[in-house]
Formats: sequence, C-alpha cells, structure tokens
Amino acid sequence: MRIGRHMPTNSKMVKAAQTARQIGCEAIQIFASNPTAWRPPADDPQLCATFAEAARACQLDPIVLHAPYLINLGTTDDVVWEKSVTLLSWTLQRGALLGARYVIFHTGSHRGAGIEAGLGRIVQGIGRILSQTPEEVMLLLENDVGAGNSLGHSFDHLAIVLNQLPQYQQRLGVCLDTAHLWGAGHDISTAESARKVLDQCDETFGLKRLQVIHLNDTEKALGSHRDVHARLGEGIIGQEGLKALLRDPRVQHSALLMETPIKLDENGKEDWEHDSQQIALARELAGLSEPAWQSHGENISMITDIHLI
Repeated sequence: MRIGRHMPTNSKMVKAAQTARQIGCEAIQIFASNPTAWRPPADDPQLCATFAEAARACQLDPIVLHAPYLINLGTTDDVVWEKSVTLLSWTLQRGALLGARYVIFHTGSHRGAGIEAGLGRIVQGIGRILSQTPEEVMLLLENDVGAGNSLGHSFDHLAIVLNQLPQYQQRLGVCLDTAHLWGAGHDISTAESARKVLDQCDETFGLKRLQVIHLNDTEKALGSHRDVHARLGEGIIGQEGLKALLRDPRVQHSALLMETPIKLDENGKEDWEHDSQQIALARELAGLSEPAWQSHGENISMITDIHLI
C-alpha cells in the first residue's frame, strides 16, 4: 500500500509533485482540468511529459486523476450524457499523457429515471469510453453518499456495472471513499463493523477490484448522505475502524489517497508541515513504515532542475 493525497496544482503541476514528495507522499492525485467546468484546457503534450517526468523523479506511483464533478453517466438526458462521455474520454486520454494509472469518477445520478435505467446508462457510457481510450489507464467507479437520486452508494450498484462489462475486467475497478461509506450508512467506526463492510464489498463487487481508497474523515452523522470531508482525527468516524479497514490484508494492493482539507496558515497559505503530519498519521493507521527515501534523509533537491510549470 502506497500513501499520498490529492494535490492542488494551481497551474504548477511539477511544483505539486515536488510538494507531495516533500510531505511524505508516495502517490498523488490531481485534477487534469477544472473540476466544475465542461471545457478542458488546450492540449499541451510538453506540459504533460514534464509532469510525468517530475512524478517519476519524485517516486510518486500511482499517479491518479480525479475526473470533473459535472460528469454524469447515469443520466437519461442525452445532451448531458454525451458531454459526460466526451469529458471522461478526454480525461482518460490526458491521463495516458500524464503517466496516470487510474482515473476516478463519480457514477452520477439517474435524475428520477430509476436505478435500473441509470445503471444501464453508466454501463453504456463506460463501454463506449473504454473502447476508444488508452488501455494503460484504468477507470475506477467511486462509491457515493447516496443523496437524492445518486448512484453508487450501494455496493450492488458497483457490482452490476462491473459484471455487465466483463470484457473490461483489466480496465475497470473501484475506488472506496471512507467519508462516502460513512455518509451512505456503512458503519466503519469499529474494527468489527469495518471488517463487516469489507466482507460486503468482497461478496458483491470483489475487493480484488479495489484499486484506490480515499481516506477521509467527516463530521457528518452516519447515514447523513452528506459529502463533507474532514482532516484525520477531526471527524467522528474513529481511528479504530479506519485502522482495521486499512490494515486488512484484502486491501493491501490498493493505493491510499487523502482528500482532506489542507490547513491554512495565518497568511492564508497551505500549511504543508501540518499536512505532512496528516500523511504520517495515515501511515500509522495503515501500519506502514516511512518510505525508504524518507528514512535515508533524502530531499527534494535531486529534482529541482526540472522546470516548474
């Protein structure tokens, strides 16, 4: 299991990779485009290649892209569905240029058309997307909190989509978000309850399909259907359950990525020292030792010759 976090790029992707390495990350997640816009940025192969080089130099693996939030493959609105297919396809294609192994997306909402119709649209969309995108990038369905007509909060929803696309077993997997589990009513507060949730996952979609865990705490009540993330130790999920979940042998092949709010200092700047402590706490919860390069006292100077973008 390798640990990292979602990093803001602020148009400086190499700097994001360097900072991730400095705070103890072994993996990284970023947005490849504005998460709340349909139009992606213009193609820039050199920028992508430079970021991929920097991530390799920083020993960040895997590189993960989170797809824009507007994407909704579950809708029966043909205009929104087509735009979603186009944008998610672009994200996978950009992922290949950035050296990403995974692209994660929210399954979306059926908008009142019904669960069966919504899941059918997701299957249809994924089939079209994966048939025309690079094979080296895997697409991961992220579980949801279950608000309104959203899809993906039930493990059965994820299993149905996976099972209807057997030809893409090597390209289609799952990302589990701990805050989303909690919001959907899956109790992971104790060792026993966390193991039961993993058992349910294994019995439905299969934990071998789990490639990424989003490690987030939350202050919202169990089953609230609210998607609000909190820093580790500042929410109500509880470390006993998280520890049992992360140390379960069945998930050790997965990457662990935090999406917690980054604390700001008195000047409104990211407090990366505090975030490095969060990374260390995540490593402790998962029962992992610090990376070899960190224990040997290596620093980021080895890659400062890479031009910042």
